[in-house]
Amino acid sequence: MPKEIKLPQWGMNMNDGTVIKWLKSIGDDVKKGDELVEIESTKVNAAVEASESGKLGRIDIQEGALVPVGTVLGLILNEGEKIEDFPSSVKNNKEEITFSSLLNQSESKPQIKFIASPRARNLAKKLNIELVNIIGTGPSGRITEEDVKSYQDTSKPVQNSEFLILSESIPNTGIRQIIADRMYESSQNPQVTLNTTACIDNLLKAQKQLVSEWRKEKIRPQINDLLVKIVSNTLEKHIKLNSHFLDQTLNIWENINIGVAMAVKDGLVVPVINNTELKDNLEISKEIRNFSKKIKENQLMPDEITGSTFTISNLSSFNVEYFNPIINPPEVSILGLGKTSTVLDFDENNELIKKNIIFLSLTFDHRALDGVPAANFLDSLVKNIESK
Repeated sequence: MPKEIKLPQWGMNMNDGTVIKWLKSIGDDVKKGDELVEIESTKVNAAVEASESGKLGRIDIQEGALVPVGTVLGLILNEGEKIEDFPSSVKNNKEEITFSSLLNQSESKPQIKFIASPRARNLAKKLNIELVNIIGTGPSGRITEEDVKSYQDTSKPVQNSEFLILSESIPNTGIRQIIADRMYESSQNPQVTLNTTACIDNLLKAQKQLVSEWRKEKIRPQINDLLVKIVSNTLEKHIKLNSHFLDQTLNIWENINIGVAMAVKDGLVVPVINNTELKDNLEISKEIRNFSKKIKENQLMPDEITGSTFTISNLSSFNVEYFNPIINPPEVSILGLGKTSTVLDFDENNELIKKNIIFLSLTFDHRALDGVPAANFLDSLVKNIESK
């Protein structure tokens, strides 16, 4: 029997993926471990590898299609097998995807019918809209009539007037659509943001001291790197914030895995530093720089952006003080780092002094936490930053 090439689930938050590029053509010999098809999912590109050796006999899902986890992307034939003996049909959650024609070995780009309701198909045909351009919001990515209507509404040309001149229309696709879906999912939960500041004078002194210590490592310590460890230390004393909220249950984790939001073209990714409670500042800094390098080279893997228990979103390089960071479900909290600034204040002797501060914004899921434990965490975090 041929071996099905299925879309794997890379991480518990992955529900679907977009076929970006087939790396093999129909008829090509493949060896176990060969990369077959590039997939974009959860804001990361990764390749599905061949689980067996053989010949690529069929490509079921064309480039650009968004399909659910578990979808059969194609078939690997064993020696002596013919593709004609294996009709092309894929089932996902009892919804059958029927292909317009069986592929011959010489064909390289299949034509498929995307999962869509009859009413959606009729409306798309009436409006002359290709289903491939529509992202379905129904079960298993099923395209509904409302999806077609929404696409039609957003694709209408904007009428120009003396007050309104269209510059560009940019539809949500790929990374932007994934981010949009995740943000919408998060916004359905009651979230509260607490804001405060912390003096970083002692932290700046510690940073200056580490400059010479880390010179042999060719790494220059950054305030934001050091804050990851301080946050980790604080979470050890406030374990309810190091948790996930799923099925009305608060799951508190022993290990502390901190996600660090990083910008990419047209979006952001959140690589995860695992077991920060066991790592020192230098180890954490090395991981952050390694993630940055991988992002630039588009080499970040799916398992490197899953499993976070708490997230830090950093806007300190922008002229932003407070903001409302959005929780990364199923986590229950996220810390936003605003800019650093020099302000005037009074010391314990009521004398006017200058001090450096950083703006902090903590968002928490009010279903899982009340304001007091969140405020207590933020208070402890400020004390730990200021005593560094």
